[in-house]
Parts: sequence; C-alpha cells; structure tokens
Amino acid sequence: MFGNVLIILLGAASLQVWAGFIRLWSKGQAVLQTAPRLPSPHLMLAWPAVAFYVTLLVVMQTQAALSQPDVTATITLRDVQAGCLDGAIVTMIALIFLSGMQRTPASEYGFDLAGLNRQLSEGTQAFLASLGPVFLLLLATSWLRTDENMHPFLKLLVDEPTPDTLGWILLAAVILAPVKEELLFRVVLQDGLARHIGAAPAISIVAVLFCAVHGFPDSLALLPLAVILGYLYHKRQSAISVITTHALFNLTNLALLLLDPQTND
Repeated sequence: MFGNVLIILLGAASLQVWAGFIRLWSKGQAVLQTAPRLPSPHLMLAWPAVAFYVTLLVVMQTQAALSQPDVTATITLRDVQAGCLDGAIVTMIALIFLSGMQRTPASEYGFDLAGLNRQLSEGTQAFLASLGPVFLLLLATSWLRTDENMHPFLKLLVDEPTPDTLGWILLAAVILAPVKEELLFRVVLQDGLARHIGAAPAISIVAVLFCAVHGFPDSLALLPLAVILGYLYHKRQSAISVITTHALFNLTNLALLLLDPQTND
C-alpha cells in the first residue's frame, strides 16, 4: 500500500517536471543551460583504461545472461561487502587516474562545490524526470520480471531483512555504486567518446553499455535513466549532479521494496 502511494506521488512529481520542460521547449528556451566544456587532460590515461574495464563488465554480464537468461545469481551479505570493497578500490583507482597521476584538479572532471545547491537541484530534477518513463517501461516489461530474476540486492533484502543487510546494501547501492558508475560511464567514458564522435552518439552508446552491465530485464527499463544521466552530464559537466540523480534513483528502489515488498514480485 505505502509503496503504491509513493509510486503515485513520484509519478505525479515526474509529470510536473516534464510539464515544466515542455513549457520551456514551447517558448524556445533550453531545459538546461550548457556549461563551459571542461578541460580533458585526465582523459589521456583514464579513457582507454575505463573503456577496457567496461567492455569486460559487459562481456561478463552478457555471458551470464545468455547462460541463465531467467535466473539472477543469488548473493550473500559477504558478497555485498566484497562488492563494496571492489567499488571503493575501483573508485580510488579512477580518481588516481583522473587526478593523482596527472595532478588534474577535481573541478576539471565535474567535482566543483561552487553552485552546489544548483547541482543538487538539477540532479533531483533529472531523477524525477527519469521516473515517469522508467515506471512505464517497468510496467511494459513486468511480464518478464520474476522472483528468480529479481535484482540480487533486492532478493537478498527480501530474504534477509536485517539492519546489517540494509546498511551494507545502502552503502553499496546509494553511495558507492553511483560514485563509481558515474565516474566510469559519464565522466570518463562518455566524455572521452564525445570528444571523438560527438555528444549524441556518445550518450547513446554509453547509455546502452550502462544498461547492459545491469542485467536483464532491469536493463530494458533503465534506458531512460541512462539517457537522462548522459544528457545531464553533457550539458552541465557536473559529476555531482549525475551522482545525485543516480543515488536518488537507487534509494527510491530500496524504499519501494521496504515499504511494499510485494510490488517487486
């Protein structure tokens, strides 16, 4: 019940955000102002490394999906803890590539505290904008969703609803995953591709890759979120904004499960 109420409220908020976008478009105004292009010295080393890493993730996820298309691997709390360690290590390596090895200021790859409130607001608006199309695609693909192919985190939380489980999943899904994935996919991979093939193809390619590493059938419904994240980063050059969007999205998924577990069945 409470989950359904939250879905209705979030859906209404998403409609309101889209109505605001449409009003701006009808007046010939931009939804987002284009921020100055950030320098790219950090991409020289980081871009090839991230492209290789993401390719490995996509290949492994595709192999898993083809071998067991209707079953998601079962994980334990220890797996989540190991995943947190992996996420922290990958994030640190990415930051070393971005700043430590080439002494690039954090502001030059999207971590600028100037205008923080605006960045958080834009990230929140993008999150709300993503919900409408994501909800529609979730509804359209609901027939593909079973207990067996539920996201491993959600499955673990249903099976072991303890404070420890919730705490580690919150750390993994709401903090580490958004930071790690936005650094890899938007800040490095998309930005590097955009400088070679243009923004629209880069946003599209990275959106597909982002969805591919999240498994089937979740990947189908995540496409609007991935495109919005790509567009937001391209226009605003703010890692803080896209991390905010991603974190709020993951937090909402967990909240819906906790409020009304049967909505995920």
